[in-house]
Amino acid sequence: MSTGFLDVNDELSNARIEFRSQPRPIPADARVVYKLAQIAVVLNAFNKNSATIENLHLFTWSLQSKRAGQMLMSWWSGNRHASTITQKSDPHLTVALNVGLIRGMVNITGANHNRVTLQPLGVHLAQQIELDEELMGAEKMYMRQFGRLSDAAVLRKLARNS
Repeated sequence: MSTGFLDVNDELSNARIEFRSQPRPIPADARVVYKLAQIAVVLNAFNKNSATIENLHLFTWSLQSKRAGQMLMSWWSGNRHASTITQKSDPHLTVALNVGLIRGMVNITGANHNRVTLQPLGVHLAQQIELDEELMGAEKMYMRQFGRLSDAAVLRKLARNS
């Protein structure tokens, strides 16, 4: 007499198990090293290598896709109202900032801990990226369109359009 239990065990013991590697690539903007380099490029565009976290979020968000970049440029140039901006944020920025803080690349200051400043190691990274024309070329070219930035200039430029 056969029980269902034994039949299942026989099937399992004869089953062929095969593992196949199926890579699941991590998008570049989710990689901490890339995000740290991106932070260095963005903060390097600001006076004193320092910006509010909100502005850092805004500019790193704008580097995520061509559409996001075009949207910020449209707000910046006054072709579109910035009232739709509400608060653009980069979901991967927080992890990278924590790593950058631990590694001594950035410092977070301000009464509300809302200002990020490149430290000497971060400034060095930004300089190295700047020296290599091909390294992060698209990001550097995009950021140059805004000229030298400051938190006040960003506020004035985007508030003017709202």
